[in-house]
Parts: sequence; C-alpha cells; structure tokens
Amino acid sequence: MTELNFCVLGDGFASGVGDPSMQGWSNRLMMATVKELGMVRFYNLGVEGETSPMVAARVNELAPRFPKGQDNRLILAFGLHDTELVDGKPRVANQESLEALKQLILKTRPHFKMIMIGIPPVYEPQQNTRIKRLNGLHRELCQKARVPYIDIFSSLAEDVQYKRELAKGDKVFPADIGYQKVFELIWNDRAWWFN
Repeated sequence: MTELNFCVLGDGFASGVGDPSMQGWSNRLMMATVKELGMVRFYNLGVEGETSPMVAARVNELAPRFPKGQDNRLILAFGLHDTELVDGKPRVANQESLEALKQLILKTRPHFKMIMIGIPPVYEPQQNTRIKRLNGLHRELCQKARVPYIDIFSSLAEDVQYKRELAKGDKVFPADIGYQKVFELIWNDRAWWFN
C-alpha cells in the first residue's frame, strides 16, 4: 500500500512560531487531513528566522523523509524573513529570493508533488509593502512552473482579528486564532490537494 508523506519546508511561519497550542497552521492542516484520509506521515521542517536561500539550502533534508515509490508531497512556506530590514535593506533581494525558489522547484518538482503557501502579512505597514511585492513575485514564478500557490496575504492583511493578534504579540507571528485562520484559508482553497 502506498504511504502518504508530507513535508513542510520553510521558516518560522511554517513551524507555527507564536502559537501557544503548538499547532500552527501546518499541524491543523495535517490533523484535518488525517480525519479525511486516515493516517499520514508528517514532517515539519520549518526553522525560525530563515530566509529563502537558507530554506532552499536544506533541500537534502527531504530525501530521508520521502521514501521512493510513495506518495510524497512537499509544502513550501517561506519568504517572510527575506523582507526584514538590515542596515536599511531587505535581508534578501527579491531576485535572490526568486532564484532560491526557482532552484528549489527545479530540484524537487521531478520527484514530489508540491504546493506553496504564500507569505503572510505582519503588523508593520512598510514591511507589508515589501511582502506584498515578493508574494506576488513568488506567485508568478509558481504559476509559470505550474506549482499551485495559495495566496493568503490579501485575506489576512484586511482581517481585523489577525491584525489584533499580531499587535498583541511580536508583530510578526500570530497566535492560535491567526493560525486557525491561515489553516482555514489553505484547507478551503481549491488549490489544496484534497478539495
């Protein structure tokens, strides 16, 4: 029987930083998938603070978690930390971020089914301007590569509850209500595999 294996490869948003329930959106997503399909294997490879090139450099972490001949599915979720300013400049330029994503897709797409989750908004308006731009560029690249892309930025940027949670916390990551909203956006998007 074919096993269903999932990996989330990404940054702190992928790992659910800030959620007191320790679930984030990805564990919620997997719990819902288990209810729908039965047991699956799930590995969260989200690392807080990592930029797109740093995440892409960890591509070799996938191989031991994705046995050959199984139904292996890769969820990408990164880009948020690229937009943080260091000495007045983004940590990672948009072109460098795009190149990291492009190379990651080239290395993984022939082997795994994949989907990308877009970049979430933060509390700070100027960073959100940078996020909106990079989010759009990531989406365009994924569309050209025929990788499904679930854009969560627009819905969350206008969500009062989500912004309130950001304001109460570190202004970057939400808490349990915010991650529940992210889960619902992904679960209900027609690009999600099991809709």
